[in-house]
Amino acid sequence: MEKLIKLQVVSLSPSAAGASSYILFLQADNSSHLGFPMVIGLTEAQAISMFMEDIKPARPLTHDLFANFIQQTDVTISFVEISSFQDGVFFAKIHAHALGGDFILDARPSDSIALGLRLNVEIRIEEALLSEIAIPMDTFHADASDDIEIIPATVSEIIAELESSLAKALADENYEEAARLRDHLNQLTK
Repeated sequence: MEKLIKLQVVSLSPSAAGASSYILFLQADNSSHLGFPMVIGLTEAQAISMFMEDIKPARPLTHDLFANFIQQTDVTISFVEISSFQDGVFFAKIHAHALGGDFILDARPSDSIALGLRLNVEIRIEEALLSEIAIPMDTFHADASDDIEIIPATVSEIIAELESSLAKALADENYEEAARLRDHLNQLTK
């Protein structure tokens, strides 16, 4: 197995791509220069946000229920892994242990992260995959000469700007530029 890198959730912000999508920004725990955005749905964004903001619902939500169930059984979640990125879609695995031995569950990354946060288990990614999908963090720095970092929520602003530029390129019939912008947008939003 290749070396797994621990990730941390940096931010969660609305996506310019649609009203029911959000951008979850993850960053390598050992390097502020390796990070990537992941587009997630409204329900998962609420589950992650509520946990991060320490908001306790009156009744358990789905991720809370599943975490409570796990805590009441002999199952242990070892860690959550962002396992692959194919055709613009992230995949995840939940690594677990029970009396019968170790096992791995296929899961959506957003659900895995929401569960992992509740159970206080690490979110990990293979080093090679992180290197492949990481966005250069220089994009998020105001100036190379200082340490002021633009908050990762600006990813949505970058997407909005790219979408605006794409619309303009299409209106101007500059299809080569439009294709380049579309590809860049797909990297950020898928």
